[in-house]
Amino acid sequence: MMISDLIDQQDFLSRLRAWGLTPPEQLADCSALLADTLSGPEGALWRERLEALLAQRALLHPDVLALVKKSLQ
Repeated sequence: MMISDLIDQQDFLSRLRAWGLTPPEQLADCSALLADTLSGPEGALWRERLEALLAQRALLHPDVLALVKKSLQ
């Protein structure tokens, strides 16, 4: 695995943008956005997306992993 394969904070925020969200500038500020999104009408789709990321846990930056795990609890 190459370092460039890792999903860091900026990659995660970019992925959220690509999925149609407008995330805050900092990863630490994403908790409320993800909680609202998961409880919204497309919550099942977002849960599926986050679970797919969680399945790649070896590629996730520790801060991204912690945020995704916390969001799915």
